Amino acid sequence: MSRTKSTNLRVLTLATALLAASACGSDAVNDSIDDVADAGDEVSEQVDAAADDVDASAGDLADVLEQNGLESLASAVEEIDIAELVDSDEFTFFAPDDEAFRTLDGDDIADLLADPEQFADVLRRHVVGRTIDAAELAEMTSVETEGGTTLDVSVDGDTVMVGDATVTRTDIDVDNGVVHVVDRVFVEA
Repeated sequence: MSRTKSTNLRVLTLATALLAASACGSDAVNDSIDDVADAGDEVSEQVDAAADDVDASAGDLADVLEQNGLESLASAVEEIDIAELVDSDEFTFFAPDDEAFRTLDGDDIADLLADPEQFADVLRRHVVGRTIDAAELAEMTSVETEGGTTLDVSVDGDTVMVGDATVTRTDIDVDNGVVHVVDRVFVEA
């Protein structure tokens, strides 16, 4: 609910209580108004806190990526709302490390950054619409990404491969999901 709707709801609730209490004495009216105003303030504060949480979690992925040495991806993700990439409340993100971006051709990178929709499509190939921790991933044979790509999963000793990428770090917690670091960018569908 938007903050404007929250304020309107609070005013409507206060007006309704005022009308209902008008049949009572003036002390009862004042007490009712104070009670409704306090309740309205509490609801408004809860809505504001929830909105602040949503704002904070939107930046949380970029912050977590940066804190884990994934500066290239962190700066790109700051420009994209992860909720626009995922059709669920939770996600798994196979995050390419900085070296993976350095292996791309300079023209490919320039093309991706020049076309936000194409870049979002590439990122969707790295996102699964549910949380998959490392233990579950190691038991899987494939994952379906939000970009419609099926990535094969294979395990050889301690090495886990997703598509043609090696998983180099696992289980980095982020709001509503988990990040696994990979050494490739899934550019092609």
